Amino acid sequence: MKYTELLQIGNYLQNYKKIDFIKRIDDNVLELCLDKKRFIFSLKRGLGSIFCANLQAKNYSAPFDFMLKKYFCGAKIDKVELVKDNRILVFHTHIEKSYKSFSSKIYFEFTGKNTNVIITDEKDIIIEALRHIDKSYRIVKVGQKLIPLKPFKMDENFIKIEDFDAYFKNKFEELYAKDLIICKENKAMQIRKKIANLEQNLQDLDKEEDLNELAKSYTKKADILFANLYNLKDFEREFTLCDFEGKMMEFKLDQSPKNSANQFYKIAKKLKQKAKNIQIQRDNLLDKLNTMQELLGLILQAKSIFELEILLPKKTFAVKKEEANMGVVSFYFNEFKICVGKNEKANQYLLQKAKKDDIWMHVKDRPSAHVFIISNKLNVSDEVLNFGAKICVNFSNLNQGNYLVDYTSKKFVKIREKAFVNYINYKTISVLKE
Repeated sequence: MKYTELLQIGNYLQNYKKIDFIKRIDDNVLELCLDKKRFIFSLKRGLGSIFCANLQAKNYSAPFDFMLKKYFCGAKIDKVELVKDNRILVFHTHIEKSYKSFSSKIYFEFTGKNTNVIITDEKDIIIEALRHIDKSYRIVKVGQKLIPLKPFKMDENFIKIEDFDAYFKNKFEELYAKDLIICKENKAMQIRKKIANLEQNLQDLDKEEDLNELAKSYTKKADILFANLYNLKDFEREFTLCDFEGKMMEFKLDQSPKNSANQFYKIAKKLKQKAKNIQIQRDNLLDKLNTMQELLGLILQAKSIFELEILLPKKTFAVKKEEANMGVVSFYFNEFKICVGKNEKANQYLLQKAKKDDIWMHVKDRPSAHVFIISNKLNVSDEVLNFGAKICVNFSNLNQGNYLVDYTSKKFVKIREKAFVNYINYKTISVLKE
């Protein structure tokens, strides 16, 4: 954040006389309500800014948050000033309590990498801070006196803010756009890493033909040993025998010929079973790879950070083992769970498990994934329906283009056979796959 911007904002905020409330709404983001007008102070490293917006709030109960409430909710603003040659905005306040009154300061440090919020008394003794700093020339610790930061030469060009409402709105849009890009890049990087791992696992799979050939060779060795047991002594370990085509074959055994022959049969059996399982493993990996690629496409198309957090949340939700085994992918949009069938087995499973009030979705007149929005008897908003339709299109192996998605309550869907259905009383949403 530029020094000259902060200077003008400090002068503008002098017009406000009271802090109605102040609270942390994200790890490094605070909301201040000044004379019933709300401001967001973002102190993210490298992205410090002040703007106006309605943001979803997290709940915090750390000592820092308690002190914010104690010292500043309902406090009168005595002065707002900018520390000379530093991007630090300071509120001088006082608050009247039933038993006493006291004056305090809160420092908002928009200082690039080392952003911070520090609460002090009127003599600059630190009461609490967003970030405590122990190893520095400037220690930030409760009970210590706050040492001023070293001044920096501020030679920025002065650009006058003509309309503060427009400035705060534009600043939010600018910052949000940057956050969206960063969040999208981070989410996409996570998915690409998973895709790379899955592709490597596919490459590392043994080939069925190689395993079957190896199994044949062990079976052949066992057959030859059993055919010649009458000529072999139990103690013999190294010898040459003639195979069934008249070729000589060398043997070097760890056990007796009979035990070795039985061991070779067991190895051959395991290799044959492994060869059968390879295709199952390959199908599972391809299924996971396809899911990750579809998810990557949705992430790259996302228009909001909220949407990105639905697609790939920081908090992982418990996945039902039965659903995962069936090939169901789930997303959580506020109080609604959105389930997607990745294959026919998953679609059948969802059709059987869904309740009559759940919302069923399907691409019109095309083979597609079945999507269910678990309604829990709540009204499903247009926002949730549109997101569900978007999920339906993107998980249906369709090319780019515009598609229609039909939706209705599960009670109006009749199963004909497997995942083939008839449905009535439906509405339609148009979805563009980019």
